[in-house]
Formats: sequence, C-alpha cells, structure tokens
Amino acid sequence: MQPINLQISPSSLNQGEQAIRQELALQLYVQNIFTFSQARQLANLSVWEFQKLLGQNKIERHYNEADLAQDLEIKVKLASRSV
Repeated sequence: MQPINLQISPSSLNQGEQAIRQELALQLYVQNIFTFSQARQLANLSVWEFQKLLGQNKIERHYNEADLAQDLEIKVKLASRSV
C-alpha cells in the first residue's frame, strides 16, 4: 500500500467534522483513491451537493465507462423497485 499525504486546512479544523470530511473526500477524489460515490458518502452529501462542492473547488468530475455502468445499474434497480 502506498502512503498518501492529506492536508487539512486550519479553517476546516475550526469548522468541525463536516468540513473535515468534505476536505478529505475532495482530496481522496482528486488523487483517484476514492470514486465519486465513495467521496460523496464520506462527505455525507447528496450527488448534487457533492457535484456543487467539486465545482466550488474547481475540481473536474472523473467519469468513465465503469462509472456509467454503475450509474445505469443503480437506475435499473431503482426503476424495478417502483414497478
């Protein structure tokens, strides 16, 4: 396992757990350690809230074929529940 460096800003430390979780999630996502879904869950945000957080921090979303397949699988599962 490779070591990773994560830096927490003093302002996040002063803002509490939620700010720390969001900052960690962003860093892990940028370093391709976490997927969008994993980072979003760590940040405890909805898909739209995490997308907005990425935008506010000028971070582009990584989206590949595996992400698309996962999204489609989730959509199919949700659709089958509503029938």
